[in-house]
Amino acid sequence: MGVFDKFSLQFRKPEGKLGRFAGFLMKKIGSEKNEWTISLLDIKPDDNILEMGFGPGVGLDMVSKVVQGGKVVGIDYSEVMLEQARKNNKKSIQEGKVELKLADVNNLPDFDQSFDKVYAVNSIMFWDNPVQTLGAVRKYMKRDGILAITVQPFTKGATEDTAKELGEDYMETLEQAGYSDIKVELKSMKPVPAVCVIGVNK
Repeated sequence: MGVFDKFSLQFRKPEGKLGRFAGFLMKKIGSEKNEWTISLLDIKPDDNILEMGFGPGVGLDMVSKVVQGGKVVGIDYSEVMLEQARKNNKKSIQEGKVELKLADVNNLPDFDQSFDKVYAVNSIMFWDNPVQTLGAVRKYMKRDGILAITVQPFTKGATEDTAKELGEDYMETLEQAGYSDIKVELKSMKPVPAVCVIGVNK
């Protein structure tokens, strides 16, 4: 396996020095995707929010600035990302607003609250069984809770059509997992547009 391939794997589960650098890149290039995804969720101050695969914690930091009376929870199975997210959300964690859990989305932990909004940004492609995971998280979501899954394809030769095709694929994934009122949003970005698939837990 070449160096580039080894580094690419760091975006699945960042570890060691390469993993810390991958986290730096995620923070640098992921802000726009996170901000867009969060805007689509229409988060309210009293909402409870769950991020699945929080990476360096960029999205959690943005959400915690909106949420006042609710709770912001994130899960990720990388200890390196947990360390970075703790640093990037130190104040909110100390205030009890943000809670981070070292956990695998393929084996969800128990939560002390039910969630109004759940989201994931560029992580679903690494899940073993997305339908199973998205179905499992529904039991922790409130009725009419909203799920948003955002992906920006980075495969070689990816285009806007690639993003649209991913949107169609993940629409089917959400439908199989039991979500309703599913819709797709597309955002023009460089080098390739991002797609967000949104569903409701009826």
